[in-house]
Amino acid sequence: MGQEKNEIKELLLHRISDHEAELFEWNDYKIGYFIQKNLAKSEENEDILFFYGKDDFCFFGVCDGAGGHPNAADASYLVGETIFQYVRTHKPEEFQIIEMIEKANDRVIEAFPEAFTTLSLCFLHKNEIRSYSVGDSEIQYINHKAEVLYNNIPHSPVGHAVEAGLLSQEESLDHNERYVVNNLMGDETLRIEACSKFKLSKNDTVIVGSDGIFDNLSHEELSSILSKKNFNSKFKELSEYCLKRDESWRKDDDVSFLLLQSK
Repeated sequence: MGQEKNEIKELLLHRISDHEAELFEWNDYKIGYFIQKNLAKSEENEDILFFYGKDDFCFFGVCDGAGGHPNAADASYLVGETIFQYVRTHKPEEFQIIEMIEKANDRVIEAFPEAFTTLSLCFLHKNEIRSYSVGDSEIQYINHKAEVLYNNIPHSPVGHAVEAGLLSQEESLDHNERYVVNNLMGDETLRIEACSKFKLSKNDTVIVGSDGIFDNLSHEELSSILSKKNFNSKFKELSEYCLKRDESWRKDDDVSFLLLQSK
């Protein structure tokens, strides 16, 4: 069933112990999300996934707590919680998203001084989308011709090497320093990547996801799946690939992603 235009849709998924997935409709968009704990790396899922939709706007995204640091899951949840507190108490015309992200960063530093997390966030108002990111969680806009309309730059030496043309994106998947991230929520000095507004056309698809998905699929492989017009089919194919984790799977990690397609 579709979401009523005046109905609020809220999701803030954290510490998911196995996996969770759902398909739903919101206004003029089809949406699917998937989140799954790593198989062996640790006992805790440090990814969160969130969606907040009201009237003609929505926020959605993921945070990936930095493994190897204390309170990583707490930090990622605190960022999501801060975003929810902000959007619940402000009107769209009042949104100052950079300030909201900075506030979330301040809260992480104060509450968990040794914790870090990524943030990849999309703000959709009517049919215009704008994206923001910190860290190496990724965002892509893809059309039905498998053309990548936008991809953020992962904040890592490998991510910048790909952007500079020193590495192909597929080669970067096997680079021995792919795990290095040099800009995260929790850093005292923060860089926030923001893109300009982009008008979504029919069948354009947006994916926002943690490195659990982007470390295991090349952009070419992902575009091939996401360019398919049938939303349910491509969501099912991507979800089943994550659940199966066959011999092509490169890295055991928490996986979270959200797909959105314009009807």
